[in-house]
Amino acid sequence: MKESRPRCRRDLPILERPVLLWLPLRRFECPGCRHRPWETSTTFGARTKWTVRLYNRVREECLRGCPCKQLARRYGLSERTVFRWTFERSRGGRPRKLGRALGIDAYARRKGHRSNTLIGDVDKGKPIVTLQGRRADDVVAWCRSRAQDELARVDVVVVDMSKAFFAAIQEVCGDQVHIIDRFHVVQQAVEALDAVWGSVKNQRAKDEAKALKKLRKRWLQSADQLNGAEWLARYEWQRRFPALREPIAWVQDLRTWFERTYTQPAREALLKLIERASQSAQEPLQRVAGTLTRWCDPIVRYIRHRYSKGMTEGFNNKIKLIQRMAYGLRHEHKGIRLTRDSWNTTIVTQKRPACPSLAAAASGA
Repeated sequence: MKESRPRCRRDLPILERPVLLWLPLRRFECPGCRHRPWETSTTFGARTKWTVRLYNRVREECLRGCPCKQLARRYGLSERTVFRWTFERSRGGRPRKLGRALGIDAYARRKGHRSNTLIGDVDKGKPIVTLQGRRADDVVAWCRSRAQDELARVDVVVVDMSKAFFAAIQEVCGDQVHIIDRFHVVQQAVEALDAVWGSVKNQRAKDEAKALKKLRKRWLQSADQLNGAEWLARYEWQRRFPALREPIAWVQDLRTWFERTYTQPAREALLKLIERASQSAQEPLQRVAGTLTRWCDPIVRYIRHRYSKGMTEGFNNKIKLIQRMAYGLRHEHKGIRLTRDSWNTTIVTQKRPACPSLAAAASGA
């Protein structure tokens, strides 16, 4: 035996007195090969500093409603340790079940096509899980890990025009649950209008192009949002530039289409809008017509269910805000902890991991 060192383990208190268990561990040395392994304990783990019964007792009392400050004083722990045992190690407590309506979206974890997928409950307004990656296989693998009765409960999945998410939900839940968010549909139409507006602006003088730029917000508003003077000004600019007249009218008709009530008339009206865009002389409108044709059925389902991705986009914005606040931390999962019970944010800095060579040597021993 070369040396011996004590290891401290915290246990349940006795008569309201904190208890510490000291375990001496020996280190041996082989005279032949100079190999010096540490003695391993079958009772405690390699880096555990508490007993299992203390860990379970603290988590049980905290989940029953006992304040963290009181538990920390009773068991000789810190409030941060009580919170970490209860929520972070259990990854948010009990896993949330899938609801009737889900929202799926992706956000950038780091630059360079490194993304995460967020799945949330649209009805309850609560996030369910964040997955690393945004491929269809990642979403399918997570959905397959859920119970079959939970998957059968899902009737609506709100997605954007992502082929990966569409293929994943189609494989797990079928074809009749997809809904395309109205914001992304209108965004496609506005981008086509911007493309036409940019081509017209580049052909004009500097002063006239500057005046044309100030009217962009007015073009995107509906007729009931403008007063008489603004409506006449927009009409005058459309008369001066006939190339803008058709895309502006088409965008306004598409925005009005989402106010319809019945599915079958809405489908017929959408097909007429697609036909108008495909027969237009403007190339951006032709591209939008092809996009709407591919996603026609999920877009029409919005008229019946009226779900949007506003809640999911809000979660993504909050995650991005947390990432900017935690800029400079070494690792995402070591720097940011999201508690799903209250969706509160806790920024935690942890110790630097051990040297890889020492870790390899310890595991070899």
